[in-house]
Amino acid sequence: MEDVSGERPPELHEPAAGPAAGGSGPRASDADRDRFASLVEHHFAEGRLTGDEFSERMDRVLHARSLGELYALVSDLPELPAVVVPRAGPTRKRRSWRFWRG
Repeated sequence: MEDVSGERPPELHEPAAGPAAGGSGPRASDADRDRFASLVEHHFAEGRLTGDEFSERMDRVLHARSLGELYALVSDLPELPAVVVPRAGPTRKRRSWRFWRG
């Protein structure tokens, strides 16, 4: 998509290189990397990834600096259904300890 002058509009320009530009979105946290590592492990266990693919992706997940890098690593894998986590142990009613004066 070029304008009459032959230049692309500013929103389509390549992101600037370097750490200040980010390049691939917001920076990833340790929790983000842990979440994506679990996702890659799940897909490996389901047979969607070979051992070599798993090793390569895990290495890249652990060294990813941005969320864009993490999402790119799982973009070819199907989304997992939401999982309802059951409560731990049986639920118990709390007893009310009231002392009545009669």
